[in-house]
Amino acid sequence: MKIAVVGGGGVGGYLAAKLAQVCDVDLMSSSAKELILIENGQPKKVELPIYSTPPKGTIYDGVIFAVKSYVLEDAAKKMLPHIGEHTIILPLLNGIEPYLKLKRVLPKGRLLKGAIYIVSNKTPQGIQIKGKGAMVVTEPNPLAKCLEKAGIKVKTPKDIDKAIWQKYLFIAATAALTTLYEADFGTIASNHMDEFQELLEEIAHIAQKEGIDITQEDIQRAVELLQKSPPDSKTSMQLDFEKGAPSEVDNLLGYLAPKSSRLEALYKALLRKAS
Repeated sequence: MKIAVVGGGGVGGYLAAKLAQVCDVDLMSSSAKELILIENGQPKKVELPIYSTPPKGTIYDGVIFAVKSYVLEDAAKKMLPHIGEHTIILPLLNGIEPYLKLKRVLPKGRLLKGAIYIVSNKTPQGIQIKGKGAMVVTEPNPLAKCLEKAGIKVKTPKDIDKAIWQKYLFIAATAALTTLYEADFGTIASNHMDEFQELLEEIAHIAQKEGIDITQEDIQRAVELLQKSPPDSKTSMQLDFEKGAPSEVDNLLGYLAPKSSRLEALYKALLRKAS
């Protein structure tokens, strides 16, 4: 397959590096000049084309979006001329809204739903991977087979909407608390677990009102995932706040804020922190 990975950060860089072993991959990034993947403490330079915009006339078999939500629509518009009727489009962003945004912008192609579990950060030395790599959750498709061939675990659940909410449940709560308290995963697990669980309960309640069957088992799984994650891990939203860069607070908490007074208060506290 001819694949474009849009976004050269921790997620996009990792996926591009892995897929380049088994597919023809173009990495779309306006800032990356080279791609270095650091796994198990070992840096490795990955040879693949890096473009700010795709080569003229190229139509991709698959396009993976792994950019920040606030630049997603602009990135999609750039890719529009390079998407054909049969192009598989897979957004691997956090949250519920990225799929809806792409549906509005991209009239062609086969748009899928998806999510990714990964602990990775873009550093001056390269794309730093923590933990055991990544797991992609999506619908059955040929691109998923490429991911598996590249050594990336893939799950294709019967209820993809629930699977996306399960990821959203975890990332919204961890992003909110790590950013609010300027703390890593280990600190949240040790000092703020009661608050973490309360947030999970609140988000699960919203999901249930929207027809998504998030259960107590899902909440417990999110708690266990936090406890098993590398304790020095930080969320991408937290890192953006630390750098004074634009963040995904609107995507992660803005969607929930109108549906819960508790989450609205947390959202406003984070907006104040960002200003």
